[in-house]
Amino acid sequence: MPKLKIALIDDNAERAEFIQDSLTAHDFIVVACLIIHDLSMTHVKNLQADVILLNMDHPHRDIIESCVSQYELPTVLFTQNSNKDTIKSAIDAGVTAYIVDGIDPSKLNSIMEISIEQFRKHKKLLNDLKETQDKLADRRDIDKAKSLLIQLHSMSEEQAFALLRKNAMSHRITLGEMARRLLDAQKLLSGE
Repeated sequence: MPKLKIALIDDNAERAEFIQDSLTAHDFIVVACLIIHDLSMTHVKNLQADVILLNMDHPHRDIIESCVSQYELPTVLFTQNSNKDTIKSAIDAGVTAYIVDGIDPSKLNSIMEISIEQFRKHKKLLNDLKETQDKLADRRDIDKAKSLLIQLHSMSEEQAFALLRKNAMSHRITLGEMARRLLDAQKLLSGE
């Protein structure tokens, strides 16, 4: 099994260095060791990590959200803060795992693997949701475009659908996109 590549982000420079040494001693690859105050100066897009390990004394939602959105990686937060509101806020911000304990490198591999799988599962659910929403939007727009064609050209629903499909194919776009173009053109022509 390949070694996990970890980006360590801490709010304490001395502790971060100690944790980095401990992780390296336990066969983890630490690709970055960053201090929260220096995050804006780092080119985060080039970070080649499998997981983000956040270690914070006092987790702040805005910092967590920033890390989660910039890196788009599984994010494990280690803290001593067990406040229910803080935990809820961190999870709402996108943390994959919230661990109220010190970092124990001997248990870390399991925690990271579970977090990576949870992150993948969550991403898949979000992608599936977006795909479903897009299909529903396409269906709605296709129905509106068919209604418009039926109204304008006194054609049947099947003829309207065939005309939409033919034009979509000739323009090499999806049926939903063709429907949106027709609806946009109709709005333009009616002065909306």
